[in-house]
Amino acid sequence: MKGKMHPTLIELWIGILLWSVLIGAAGIWFCENKPAWIYGMVFGDVVSMGLAFYMHRSVAGLVDDLEEGRGDKRIRASSMIRLVAAGAAIAIACVVPFLNPIGTFLGIFSMKMGAYTNPLIHGITKRIHPYFKDKEYPPEEEESESIDTTNDTNESASEGNATDEMAVTELVNNVLTNRDSALKTEDLT
Repeated sequence: MKGKMHPTLIELWIGILLWSVLIGAAGIWFCENKPAWIYGMVFGDVVSMGLAFYMHRSVAGLVDDLEEGRGDKRIRASSMIRLVAAGAAIAIACVVPFLNPIGTFLGIFSMKMGAYTNPLIHGITKRIHPYFKDKEYPPEEEESESIDTTNDTNESASEGNATDEMAVTELVNNVLTNRDSALKTEDLT
């Protein structure tokens, strides 16, 4: 698993770049300082790609923390770190004269647009490259046909680990869904 990036992260990066090109090409006609617009978009793209990578790493570490009961704290801390990093990037763009703050904001916002279009991008990438065809990550090793009776306890333990991983994935999805619904409820009040 080390040395390989999750295919969804790569697809998210592709979406970030595609949306940035579209937004950048449309916005360049409306700004006076065109180089600042381009530099701001590129700066926002780099920040959003870094935030996506950080989110990928923090979710990977979240599995261990959920088992220890610290998952909720880690989710909140990770969200705050991403929010502060995005705010700092926009503040830097406001201070530096050759960066357009609106371009920087839209570059960072392209991560959200890339996430929304990820299913479409996944449908395209899985047809183009075999790396994206696997439904599960990391791809499972092919099992040999020989029967080994000495590892019966290891097989039952690995089946238990697979069940635990599915339960943790389900728990993460429930936590994120509950957080999103709580945020929607807070927005309404």
